[in-house]
Amino acid sequence: MENKEIEIKIGIFGSGGIGKSTITIRFLKDIFVEDYDPTITDIYIKKNDLNDKKIKFIILDTALQEEHYDPFPNYVRETNIFVLIYSITYKESFEEIKYFDERIKRILDIEDKDYPKILIGNKSDLTMKREVSIKEGKELAKKLNCKFIETSAKTGENINQLFYETILLEIERLKTIEEENLNQKKKKKKNKKGKCFLM
Repeated sequence: MENKEIEIKIGIFGSGGIGKSTITIRFLKDIFVEDYDPTITDIYIKKNDLNDKKIKFIILDTALQEEHYDPFPNYVRETNIFVLIYSITYKESFEEIKYFDERIKRILDIEDKDYPKILIGNKSDLTMKREVSIKEGKELAKKLNCKFIETSAKTGENINQLFYETILLEIERLKTIEEENLNQKKKKKKNKKGKCFLM
């Protein structure tokens, strides 16, 4: 795996106006964009080298749902690593994370299983406007069984850490797939050996 390029398909999910696009642009260009159209869906690509690994980030920045068309299921199916984002200054966006989680599970048809994700509380620089505590964020992450980070697209706080965590999640995901494939092969071999034929 060391010499191969690791391609990470990241989906950014959350309510409108919470800074999904500004987080992505901060990571890609290290700039802060104050105003961004929340109705635009974009796909961004960035290549990085991390130690002996070549990383290719494919970031799907999801938009608000369009009238008469719901692209959400397609967004989910095109994603391997899920970034669930809320704004610490907007309690409703925090409460909607559960809705996004449940809907993702339904689309992936994994009601009782887990999927690779990370919970992000954005706009950590706006402490005076905080509506969601760090404790609440940690408690939700525990329920979702994922890591929790607070970020600020404005200051750049923890933005690189967020995307570093997606690398770890992707490596773990690939490892799980490899182990599952190996177990499947072992079962097939065992079944073949166990068969007997009557002449």
